Amino acid sequence: MDIVFSANNMQEVLSLPIIPPDFSVDTPRKNEEFETIQGTLNLIGLRGLRTLSISSFFPTKPYQFAKYQKNGWDCVRFFNKWADKRVPIRIIVTDNKSNEILNMPCTIESFVHGLDRAGDIVYTLDIKEFVFVKVK
Repeated sequence: MDIVFSANNMQEVLSLPIIPPDFSVDTPRKNEEFETIQGTLNLIGLRGLRTLSISSFFPTKPYQFAKYQKNGWDCVRFFNKWADKRVPIRIIVTDNKSNEILNMPCTIESFVHGLDRAGDIVYTLDIKEFVFVKVK
């Protein structure tokens, strides 16, 4: 599996060096319940914005098991830079056969990072789907 983030139409690309063991995409539905004289009805609504949370670590030294050798602080700078610029980024997730699992523009909702005992950068990244508005 690969998890790649790109910013500004592939101007800057970051492949996660350590792939998290698992992740899930939350796809909420905006269904609405209401009471009628015949009982409760459920009105099927539109899909809400998808969210995703990734927790892993960025290495600060080379690891044989790392998918890519990256400087962990460069990874931190990538997420902070694009969040500060208030520009959406894109997440692309592919499986081991390069089949696309997810390709979604998103915003950085939260990025928490710190150091562990080994000196690596542990982090949790929360992202939310970004929808480009089309004006007609």
